[in-house]
Amino acid sequence: MSSLPFNNNPAYFRGNFQLEPITAVFKQHLELICFLLIAFIFLGNALIENNEKQRVLADPRKNDFFYVDYRAIDPSSDVRFRYVPMKVLNITDDIFTFKVGNIAHTTPVSPNQHAKFDKALLLRNYYRVDNLVLNKSQVDELVSTGAIYDARRPRNIYINGWMVLHIKELATE
Repeated sequence: MSSLPFNNNPAYFRGNFQLEPITAVFKQHLELICFLLIAFIFLGNALIENNEKQRVLADPRKNDFFYVDYRAIDPSSDVRFRYVPMKVLNITDDIFTFKVGNIAHTTPVSPNQHAKFDKALLLRNYYRVDNLVLNKSQVDELVSTGAIYDARRPRNIYINGWMVLHIKELATE
C-alpha cells in the first residue's frame, strides 16, 4: 500500500472540487442573479447611449438628429406637442440649419420612439416646410439648459434599426 492518502485512481487526480454545492447555491439565488444581470444590461445600455449623445453633441455633423423641447426655441408653440426631432441639414461657419419634425410628443421620449415611424419618411408632412437656423451659441445654450435632451447619429440610414434617412440623403464625406 502506498503511504499517500490516495491511490492512483484517476478520480482522485481530478481534485476534490464538486459542482453540486455551487449549482445548488446558483439555483437557490437564480432570481437575484437574473435581476442583477438585467440591471447590468440596462445600466450598460444607458451608459452607451449617454456616450453616444455626448459624442454627437461634441462634434455635430450633417444628418445628425437632435431631440429637443421646441418650447425653448419657440415659446408660442403648442404645449401638448413640444418634443420633436430636428435633423441637421447643414453646418457652415457655426450656423446650424435644421429641418424640424412634425411628429411631436407630449413628453420627452427616446430616439427609438421618435424613429419608430418607418413609414413617416414616406409622408410629405414628416418635416415642417420652413428650416430652422440657429448659431452655435444658441445650440450650446439649448444643450446646457437641457432643451436638447438627446442626440443620435444614424448608422447608414438607420437609428437603432428604424429608418430615418433616405438613401439619397447619406452624407458623402
